[in-house]
Amino acid sequence: MKKALDTLEKLTSVLRKPEPAHTIATGNPVHALQATTEAAFAAAPADSEPAPAPGRKAKPATSATPTLLSMKQASAMTTLSVSSIKRMMAAGTFPKPVRLGESRIAFVDAEIHAWVRARIAERG
Repeated sequence: MKKALDTLEKLTSVLRKPEPAHTIATGNPVHALQATTEAAFAAAPADSEPAPAPGRKAKPATSATPTLLSMKQASAMTTLSVSSIKRMMAAGTFPKPVRLGESRIAFVDAEIHAWVRARIAERG
């Protein structure tokens, strides 16, 4: 057990930084480790992305990739029934779907959001 604790101490010594003066020293090594770990992660900027593992490529930004919604998801997002959406599609008053296969369509998320914003703007 002593050997395992010594190994743990060596491994966690990298994370150890001097505790701020305002923290209460409890003498409990688990609390000390928790405090230093929290401080180490709090110091990292929130908007920074972790570097990819060695030998791996970084993932491309997902914001440029359009998100597709199923008919049910579009129905839930707009609170319209599926039949109402189909009726509006036939009338040309709803965003056009993307055909994914013979019997499968999807809607572009951004287009549905824009359509909803336009409906909100229309109410004046």
